[in-house]
Amino acid sequence: MHHTHSYAQRGVGIFDVESDAERALTELRNTGFPMDRVSLIAQNTNDRHTHDRHLHSETSNAPHRRDLAETTHADEGAKVGSATGGVVGGLTGLLVGVGTLAIPGVGPIMLAGAAATALATTLAGGAIGAAAGGLLGGLVGLGIPEERARAYSEHVATGKYLIVVDGTEHDILAAEPILRRYGIREWEVYQSPAVRETPLT
Repeated sequence: MHHTHSYAQRGVGIFDVESDAERALTELRNTGFPMDRVSLIAQNTNDRHTHDRHLHSETSNAPHRRDLAETTHADEGAKVGSATGGVVGGLTGLLVGVGTLAIPGVGPIMLAGAAATALATTLAGGAIGAAAGGLLGGLVGLGIPEERARAYSEHVATGKYLIVVDGTEHDILAAEPILRRYGIREWEVYQSPAVRETPLT
C-alpha cells in the first residue's frame, strides 16, 4: 500500500479583505475541517498606521491614529500575542497559536497556525537574518517557489491576508471550493517540504 505523509500538500492563497478571510475560515471550521492545519499571515492591524504613513497628508485623523499606536507600544512584550484583539479578533479566534513578529520592511506581522508558527520560529531564530526579505525567505522555507513567495510577501506587506492550508490531497480539495467561494485568489498547491521528514516505512 502506497502511503504518503499526512501533510503532503500545502495550499496557499490571498484574501484581499479580512471579512472574506474570516467568513471562509468560519465555514471551513463549520464543515469540520481541522483548523490546526490552517495558518494565517497578515499585518498586525493594531499597527496599520504604518501602512497609512504615505497617506497622512490627506488623512485628517492620521495624527490621532499615531497617538493610539504609541499607547499600544507601551504594552510589555508578553502581551503582544493577546493584543491582537480589535479587528482580527474573529480571525484569530478560529486559529491555533497566535503571535506577532516584527519583520523589517514589513512591520509587525500576525502569525497564526502551525505553518505560520514554523515560519515565526525560523524568522525569530535569525536563521534568515534581519533582511527585508525575511518574510520571503520564510515562505520559501515552507516550500513555496521564490517568485511566488515574493508575490505573497508583497501582498502581506500591502495589508492582504495570506492563508496556508496543510493537509492531504483530500484535505486541500475539500478546502479549496470553500476558499474560492469567498474570493481567495492566487491559490496554488505546493508539495510540503515536511513530507521528506517522515521516511516511509
